[in-house]
Amino acid sequence: MILISHSGKQHSYQVAKAMHHLGVLDTFYTSSYVRSKGLQSFFEKTQNNYFTRRFVTGLSGTMVDANWRFELKEILFRKLYGKSGKTQNAVYNRDVQFDAYVARQIEKRAQQKGDLKDMVFWGFQGSCHNSLIAAKKAGMITVVELATAHVTAAKRILGEEQTLQPEWADSIDNLHFPKAYEQRLIAEPHLADFVVAASEFTKSTLREVGIPEAQILYLPLGVDVAEVEPKQKVVYKKPIKLLYAGTITQRKGIKYLLEAIKPYDKSLIELHLYGHIQGSGDAFKAYAANVFYHGPVSQKELFALYKNFDYLVLPSIFEGFGLVIVEAMAAGLPVITTKHTYGAELINHLDNGFLVEIRSVSALRKVFDEIL
Repeated sequence: MILISHSGKQHSYQVAKAMHHLGVLDTFYTSSYVRSKGLQSFFEKTQNNYFTRRFVTGLSGTMVDANWRFELKEILFRKLYGKSGKTQNAVYNRDVQFDAYVARQIEKRAQQKGDLKDMVFWGFQGSCHNSLIAAKKAGMITVVELATAHVTAAKRILGEEQTLQPEWADSIDNLHFPKAYEQRLIAEPHLADFVVAASEFTKSTLREVGIPEAQILYLPLGVDVAEVEPKQKVVYKKPIKLLYAGTITQRKGIKYLLEAIKPYDKSLIELHLYGHIQGSGDAFKAYAANVFYHGPVSQKELFALYKNFDYLVLPSIFEGFGLVIVEAMAAGLPVITTKHTYGAELINHLDNGFLVEIRSVSALRKVFDEIL
């Protein structure tokens, strides 16, 4: 049986649901989750955008140990300060406090049972350091899953980006951490018996820090394509419509994309951006007239939007996976992306999409010329 633990959301809900369907889920520890099947049905009927993101249909009840108290400060700070440094620090504190709680639950189980050698602990990056230690002590097989690539690679690659594009520095996440939290991120893959990586790029960053190949489990993410509305007919006509879906951040190579699109007339090609602007947004203002910025949308809204576009473009500098790539391809959109995403495993250049080098405005323009 498996204990899954993650203080955030991401795709851990789906992992827990999959394990439940396989009949091996013991408990899913998380912070915010709607456990009641009745409430789940109510929020789905009322199409509540906030709470429908706090559960997955098919997973409810006592198998889920939800601890909203660890996330209350973060929720409040998001309302008051948006996606700020204060809010991010609340996320780090949530991870640490949640991890301590789960570690205590494992210790209590071990005291009651003697050992937990017949169980597996599956934690997620950033919120499982102490839990991994407690699980190992209890005799459990231990797994940690990385939501993005390894933190040392993040600091190296994004640190370079901060130097190259200083005006966009305040938009870069996954770069600056409290020292103690950063040490947790560094240590977690070394504490676990196995490390789950969703892409070849993530695997490469684990090998860089000495994680043996035999301990790396390659497990790409999936998408429920039934929720994605496909294009009914693929007809390219001017203007070609490009979709960028995700946080407006230099981590995803946004400046290179904005520079690349600048010379093109909107009658030929349009760039539509959907997502929250990270940081002050000052650097983005210089490009606002060249693009169509729509702001953030819910997952369901995005699933319905794909069919309105011709291509997805995601020129990420540092990306653990990039779910929008899979979603867009499910909708029938070719994808323009870099090898620092899961696109490297899915796309044959010039066949079903385009792979460009990171930080290359010229490579992006070459693709735009190709599709025009």
